[in-house]
Amino acid sequence: MSVLNQTVLEKAWIEGSNDFQQRIPNPSISGYARAVDALFQPYNHDLYNEFSGMLVGLMGTFVNQKLFENPLRELKKPALQMGNSAREVAVKYLKAHTYRCDSQTLLKVEKPEYVEWFYSVQNPRRYEFNWSKYEMQRVFSQGDSYAFDDLLSATLSQMYSSDNYDEMQTMIQMFAEGDARFENGLFRYNLSAAPTDESTGKELLTGIRTVAGQMKFPSMLFNNIDVPVFETPETLVLWITPATLANISVQTLSSVFQLNEANIQYRIIEIPAFPIPNVYAALTSEDFVYARDVWYGIEPPFYNPENMTSKFFLQHAEVIGVNPCANCCLFTTDNATNIPTISVTPSALTFVPDSGSVAPGGELQTKLAFTGSVTSNDAGIDVEPDAATYELACDRSGTAVPLNSRTYVDDFGVLHVQKTGLQTGDVITITATAAYVDPSGITTSTFTDTFAATIL
Repeated sequence: MSVLNQTVLEKAWIEGSNDFQQRIPNPSISGYARAVDALFQPYNHDLYNEFSGMLVGLMGTFVNQKLFENPLRELKKPALQMGNSAREVAVKYLKAHTYRCDSQTLLKVEKPEYVEWFYSVQNPRRYEFNWSKYEMQRVFSQGDSYAFDDLLSATLSQMYSSDNYDEMQTMIQMFAEGDARFENGLFRYNLSAAPTDESTGKELLTGIRTVAGQMKFPSMLFNNIDVPVFETPETLVLWITPATLANISVQTLSSVFQLNEANIQYRIIEIPAFPIPNVYAALTSEDFVYARDVWYGIEPPFYNPENMTSKFFLQHAEVIGVNPCANCCLFTTDNATNIPTISVTPSALTFVPDSGSVAPGGELQTKLAFTGSVTSNDAGIDVEPDAATYELACDRSGTAVPLNSRTYVDDFGVLHVQKTGLQTGDVITITATAAYVDPSGITTSTFTDTFAATIL
C-alpha cells in the first residue's frame, strides 16, 4: 500500500502547481513521509485542497442549499413591537334573568367576570458563525467563484433553517408544558391500541370526529380555565405524526381523508413526534400554542481584522407559551381523562308553606322546593329547578266551582285570583307537577304536591 501511495504522491507533485512543488518536498527525493508531513501542515491547507482536487479529478464545487420552514408557522400571531409581556383576557358567560314587567333592578350593579393570563418573552436564541474570505478563497479554484458565493448564501440560509427547526420543536414541546403545568393535565381520549390497522384506525377517526363535534359547542371540558369555549372547522387543528397519518390513509381508507379540501372539518398539521408518550394525534384550537416574534433577523456582521473573519448573527426573541383557554384533546393509549360526574337524586317537590289565603282579585306568592341529594357537591349545586306545571281547581263545601282565565299561576309562582264568582271560604287547590329527567335518558321521575288557597 505504501508503494501505491508513493506513486500517487509522486504523480501529484509532477502535476501540481509551481507553489505546490516549491512548498511540498519531492517525494522521489525527500521521501514519502516528509512529503505527507508537509502536506498536512496547518499552513498548507490550500495545497492539501489542491492535492485532493487532483486526486479525484474535481470538476467544480456545487453547494447544496435547502431552507427548512417551520410547518407550524401558520399558527403564529403577528409580531410584537414593544413591551415584555402580553396579556390575554377571556370573558365568562353571563347569567340569564327572567323577564318581569315590574323589575326594579336597573340600578343594580352586575359586574362581568373575566379571566386573564400573561405571556412573557422567555425564548431568546442566537445563531452565529465566522466566515473568513481569506481562507475560503484558498479552498476554491478560479472557476468556483459562484460556488464561493453560494456557500456563504447556503450558510446564512442554514441559520434560518436551524432557527425554524428549533422553533418548531419548542412549539411542539408546549404539549408537554401544558400537560405538566395545568392542574388536571391535558384532556385524554383513550384508544384501545395504536392505530396501525383498519380497526384501530377507524377507532381513532371515530374519536377525532366525536371530539370535533363536541368542540363545536361551548364547554369547559377540553380547556383549563372556567370559561366555556367552542371551535369552528376553521379554528380546529389536527396534529398527527407521519406514521399515524400514513396508517390511517392506507389501512383505514376512511372517507375523512378522501374528501376534497372544502369538506375537511379541520386543518391537518404533521409533526415528527409528540413530547408525551403514547400520543398519536391531538385535536386543538389554532390558539393552543401562543407564539409571537419580538425580534427577528440577521444582525450586521462584525469584522475582526486580527484574523480577517466576519461574524454573522441571527437573533430571534419570541413569546412561546401554551394557552389555558384553548381546547386540546390527546388521542392516546393511556387512560382516558376521568370526567367528574355529579349525581342528583331528587326526593320530593314541596310547597313551603302548603297553604295560604287570598282575596278575590288578589295575588298570593307560592314557593316550591325541589329537595334531594347531590354527590360530590363541592360547587354548591342545588337540586333544581324549583318550577312546575300547575293545575287549578276550586271547591265550595264539596262542590266544584268553575274558574275563569283570570285565575292562574304565573311563571314566578304567583297565584292570580279572579275578581268575581268566588265566595269567602272557597278553597283553590293548586297541584304542581315537576319531572326530573336523567341526563343519560334512562329514567324520568315525576313529583307532585298541592297548595290550598282559601278565599277571604
